[in-house]
Amino acid sequence: MALRAGLLAASALAIAATLPVSARAAGTLIWGMPAETDILDPHATGGWSTYQVTYQIFEGLAKEDLTKADVASPPLVPGLATSWDISPDGTVYTFKLRPGVKFHDGTAFDAAAVKFNFERFWDESSPNFYKKAKAFVIAYTKWIKAVEIVDPMTVKVTLKAANYQWLRQGLQSYGQPLMVSPEAVKKYGNDGIALHPIGTGPFRFVQRDQGVKTVIERNPDYWGTPAKLDRIIIRPLQDPATRVNALENGEVQIISTPPWDEIQRLVDAGFKLSTSPNVPYINFIHLNFKNPAIADIRVRKAINMAIDREGIAKEIYRSTGRAEYGMLSPGTDAYDPKFASYKYDPDGAKKLLAEAGFANGLKLTFELAQYGTGEIVETWIQRDLKKVGIDVELKKYEWITYMGKWAGGMGPDVAMNTIGWGMSTPAWIDIVSRCDSAPPGGINSGWYCNKEVDKLLDAAILERDTAKMKDIYQKANRLIMDDAAFVPTIDDLQPIVLSPKVKGFVNPPEDWFDLSIVSLD
Repeated sequence: MALRAGLLAASALAIAATLPVSARAAGTLIWGMPAETDILDPHATGGWSTYQVTYQIFEGLAKEDLTKADVASPPLVPGLATSWDISPDGTVYTFKLRPGVKFHDGTAFDAAAVKFNFERFWDESSPNFYKKAKAFVIAYTKWIKAVEIVDPMTVKVTLKAANYQWLRQGLQSYGQPLMVSPEAVKKYGNDGIALHPIGTGPFRFVQRDQGVKTVIERNPDYWGTPAKLDRIIIRPLQDPATRVNALENGEVQIISTPPWDEIQRLVDAGFKLSTSPNVPYINFIHLNFKNPAIADIRVRKAINMAIDREGIAKEIYRSTGRAEYGMLSPGTDAYDPKFASYKYDPDGAKKLLAEAGFANGLKLTFELAQYGTGEIVETWIQRDLKKVGIDVELKKYEWITYMGKWAGGMGPDVAMNTIGWGMSTPAWIDIVSRCDSAPPGGINSGWYCNKEVDKLLDAAILERDTAKMKDIYQKANRLIMDDAAFVPTIDDLQPIVLSPKVKGFVNPPEDWFDLSIVSLD
């Protein structure tokens, strides 16, 4: 333990030595995260850990207000657009742009810049088109029919059909249609933006050392309220014990995904615990319909019944998680906390497996990522499945590698994989469950397809009445779980442990945070 602490201290000193004196002051926040971020091109990246960084650098036309924790879902507020109008039929969005905004490279933000960005991630006929970007932003762009400049500060986007979830769909973590400097794209090329991420946000990019740190600093020319911090350093610290040691030694001021069994001790030692009861994501398992065993609904139901979710919530997550039985997460308008699908029933699971021809057992491959504290849960699930006769081989991959495999869909030799994900719009289940969301058109990694579910999801996005929309999504959720298409396991109340020096941090009902409001003593 002493050796590790010494190495961490040396690492922190080495990082500090690379920064100018002003950045070593109290205004520098260092955040220990459980995994490395993906590339910092918002149009061509995915995952909440990446959006933790890109959210600070880039902005969209609208944004979610993340300064409030005591709300069920983040309110939509103006961003780079001061206002927008939606046509009576729900297909035309007219955005009035914010005047006087500049990108971090000093170039102007205007309607031409907006059109350039839309062309980059949507319009295949444009010379600005970037194929990789469209693959990530497809859930947002597949609705777009046309993008037009009305005047230098007004843009009109016409959709192919009404979708009252569309605006919020563009504010999520898998493919982010945020505004990138057109001049930066022209200068560095589509692939070069990953190393030169230039947006309009309250922080601007400084440097990135892969696997070591990413550094951003306050944007002195920000159009809105300036950030309080001078700099933020994001450090990928995959090992949970390493993150805890770094926090206790003062080398970082915030850690994500703290080990559950360490949280109370850290609180007792004077650190602060922040959680969010309405996070928009759940942890769940994709079941692969291309796998011969998983294709049998009895096997899928048996897997659902074999896992003791309540035990995971109580024994592992302690006070920072809840058992989940459906695919609608707490941070959406459609969530029903009373919904239950498959309760823990190992005897019933054994009976179903025997009926499916696996009375003598079954061997399956389970792909997952090396990430945070998840190994404890994975071992629990492996043990529960073993109890009913399912012998699971765990195949683990580094996070970024895993994301590529997960997004590409499972081959027939793999039975299941897992992810922690969701969105503040219930329309996110379109991406993982629709027939036409199978890779590469989406991230339906298990190749699930039920046309009746698709019809319900089609109807939900057309519904402007929130109560009716909620009812439709809940019907879709029930049908998905009747098919045992996934194994929802638990939601994570987003525990964040902070140094008492950190002030103003808000843990909103979202997977990322507004760090412009944070300060240090």
